[in-house]
Amino acid sequence: MAKTLHEHFGYLSDRVKLDRYAEAIGKAVKQGQVVLDLGCGTGVLGLMALRAGADRVYFLDEGPVIEIARRTVSNAGFVDRAEFLNENSFRVALPERVDVVICDHVGCFGFDYGALETLVDAKDRFLKPGGLIVPASITLMLAPVDSDYCRALVGQWLDRVPAEYRWVAESAANTKHLVEHNPDAVVAEPVTLGSLVLGDDAAPYYSWKASFRATRDSDLDGIAGWFECRLFDDVTMTNSPLADERMNRPQAFLPLGESVAVSKGDPIEVTIMARPADNVIGWIVDLPSLGRKFAHNTFNGLQLDEDMLARVRVDRVAKLNDQGRARQIVFTYCDGQRTVAEVLALVEREHPDLFPSAQATVSFVRSVLAKDTGR
Repeated sequence: MAKTLHEHFGYLSDRVKLDRYAEAIGKAVKQGQVVLDLGCGTGVLGLMALRAGADRVYFLDEGPVIEIARRTVSNAGFVDRAEFLNENSFRVALPERVDVVICDHVGCFGFDYGALETLVDAKDRFLKPGGLIVPASITLMLAPVDSDYCRALVGQWLDRVPAEYRWVAESAANTKHLVEHNPDAVVAEPVTLGSLVLGDDAAPYYSWKASFRATRDSDLDGIAGWFECRLFDDVTMTNSPLADERMNRPQAFLPLGESVAVSKGDPIEVTIMARPADNVIGWIVDLPSLGRKFAHNTFNGLQLDEDMLARVRVDRVAKLNDQGRARQIVFTYCDGQRTVAEVLALVEREHPDLFPSAQATVSFVRSVLAKDTGR
């Protein structure tokens, strides 16, 4: 819970983001409308919609943070106009279609927090014809960077760890890092990579190209990516390191395998490839005047073992493992009549060797019943 509280404190203390959303929601939500706060977290956006005149707001999120939303909305006096759904958005069914869907899942590089697929599904199943999605669109921005801090994200694995672990530098070079870049780290004019309309059908694969000219002599360490987001009409927000007013959110950093000295005027060619549904991004950085090219992707940074690779193959025969069989045993006792205590007692008595220890069995059964049974 500590990590959750820390994360959501950051969202709630970001005045730029909250002010922009409040302005956009105030314009988008009309008196008497029905709103869905998708991935509501603490419920701050749904609360804005209620204050803007929404007749009813559905607060949807999976996990204990929704209880913060429930209590906050109740304390604010809106509980009679709010419904709370602790569920995954792809599995839930709303009792009605809504006029507006609001969401804050744009991540740090626009498509890295599942917003594309989530909002396509929300538009298809939850939104009325002609309804609105806030935010409306995202523009992806890119720029090369020179940064001591970013250089160390890869380099520290080569000179600050025991020799046996230096191979991890390769994984670090194939990882998308989250970094708050200083404005002076940018070594070329940023370019627009592409724009995405949220709620429109998301492509399974994207590929963009960007061309730069270094504006100064520098040590190129990688590529920074950020977004410019149109919430509604002319209301926008950004996490750009160059913006005077920006959200309190880091940018993406896509490293090179090593730092490369570039001179003012040198061309820098970048290709970005992404499979958002799989959370995989690749990048190619070509330095034609130096005869150097770097290619990285986050799939290579995952350090997948052979067993994991085998299990994701679609042609393998699916067989229950020990946990799957144990879960199946628990479900056989869930007849809609027995209490949790009764199910626990039956499992312990009839399957004493389900796990190596009685405590492990109790913990497993409790977790299954908490997650996969209703009230």
